[in-house]
Amino acid sequence: MKITVDYQHMPKGSARPLDNGAVVDICLEDIGGHFGLIPNVGDYVQVIAAQPGDPAFSGKVRSRLFTHFGQDHLHVNLVVEDDDDDWGKLIKE
Repeated sequence: MKITVDYQHMPKGSARPLDNGAVVDICLEDIGGHFGLIPNVGDYVQVIAAQPGDPAFSGKVRSRLFTHFGQDHLHVNLVVEDDDDDWGKLIKE
C-alpha cells in the first residue's frame, strides 16, 4: 500500500491552515509503509526546509485526516499548529 503524508502549517489563531503551498509531501512506500511514523494529534512536529524556499515550521499536530483511494493508496493530511511551548524543554541536544 502506498501511504503519502502532507504537513500543513496553521499559524496560531488562524481559522484554517495556510493555502500558500506550505505543504511537505512524504511517501512512506519506500520505507515499508510504517504507519507508526505518522505523528498523532498532540505530537510535536518540526519541518525543516530541505532547500531554500521550501516550507519550514514547527508546532503540535492539531488534526489528522485519512483519505483512502481504493485499496492501494492512503493519504494522510496533518495540520501542524504553532504553539507557545518551550521547545528547549522537549529534548536535550
